[in-house]
Amino acid sequence: MIAKISATENLGGALGYNFKKVEKGEANILLAAELYQNKEGRYTMEEVFADMEALIPKKCRTRKTVFHCSLNPHLDEKLSDETLVKIAKEYMEALGYGKQPYIVFKHNDITREHIHIVSLRVDCRGRKINDKFEKRRSKQITDALERKFGLIPSSKVTDKAMKEMPKIDTTRGNIKEQVASTLRMVLKHYKFCSLGELNAILSRYHLAVEEVKMEFRGKKYNGLVYVPTDDKGNKTSTPIHASDIGRGVGYAAVQNKMQKSKQMVKPLIPTIRRKVLEVMRTSPGTEGRLRQRLEEQGLRVIIRKNDNGRIYGITFIDDERGVALNGSRLGKGYAANVFNAYLSNPTHNPFLDEALYGSPSEHLEQTSTNESLHPNTEDGDNLVDELIEDMVDGSFTPTGNDDWKEAAWQRKLRKLSKANIKRRKR
Repeated sequence: MIAKISATENLGGALGYNFKKVEKGEANILLAAELYQNKEGRYTMEEVFADMEALIPKKCRTRKTVFHCSLNPHLDEKLSDETLVKIAKEYMEALGYGKQPYIVFKHNDITREHIHIVSLRVDCRGRKINDKFEKRRSKQITDALERKFGLIPSSKVTDKAMKEMPKIDTTRGNIKEQVASTLRMVLKHYKFCSLGELNAILSRYHLAVEEVKMEFRGKKYNGLVYVPTDDKGNKTSTPIHASDIGRGVGYAAVQNKMQKSKQMVKPLIPTIRRKVLEVMRTSPGTEGRLRQRLEEQGLRVIIRKNDNGRIYGITFIDDERGVALNGSRLGKGYAANVFNAYLSNPTHNPFLDEALYGSPSEHLEQTSTNESLHPNTEDGDNLVDELIEDMVDGSFTPTGNDDWKEAAWQRKLRKLSKANIKRRKR
């Protein structure tokens, strides 16, 4: 069970979010502790708000007086309302909010049912409820509740759960909720170092991410939008801005995830490179055969082609380890143009050249067999960005015989040389 806790000063916002779900039939109230109930036996937004607000002293030194928490059982859990009430009571008691007024909502607007709890962080005298190491204590409490109620541990999203995650289906409605559920599972389970790698992962679930740049009052902003797609990657709905989905899926969060992933994927690169090399040494010959052989090694491959059928991108995904790697991240010898050349002419297999690629076992012993063969991945990303800019400007025209990454690298060296010359003149 995963708990997400937030502190806010906006009591109306926290209650309003949940009561709107109730009005839409997407949530219901399971429990209200120490709160007024009207003659009809119902709880209304206005009455609960007035009741809670009256309990906050006017001269209260605590600014963020509202406690808002969601408890999220494992996707496969189907818990009764009675069990959820018991869990909510024990959780609030253990965290120190047992004597506080609070209200529990059960949300059913997405496939994973979960509960939200709204309470107060101060008592009737204005004293703040102890929140030291709150998130750490919360994790210990949820672990104990999982053991007590025999729940499926949710500390790690499994490969099985990712495979069973349904694809985005715009005909089912609740598109935003579907997108939010998919994104949270993907961002928790997978490691990726670029938006291209993230898109390769999301394509499995009929979803794509796009970067948007905007300017407001002279200041530039970067953002992300998420777009439902079909099997061929065509858009099937209007884009949804990350800010409309919620925290953790925006530009800053995804950038942070990519930076952390760059260190986390390094130990995995040799193993995935070895698997790809073993497959290519069998000379699969066709794209279909390549996919089949890679699947036997536990890898999926996403191949991107232009209108002329030329491969311009290739990404290898290990669902069990939760990692997506562009071919160029494995090394220059595994870039998209190498696979394009091979699949265009299977009689010539460059992967059989041990002078360049070495043996598969060597890739388990070292992160890269040759510095010139496997350049720094961040430099590789910069080269790709530079190449795209050249293509947009029309200054670069790819041909079947061009090693476009090498050409980009040469251009970068020339620019660096010119910059050094200018510095010397100064």
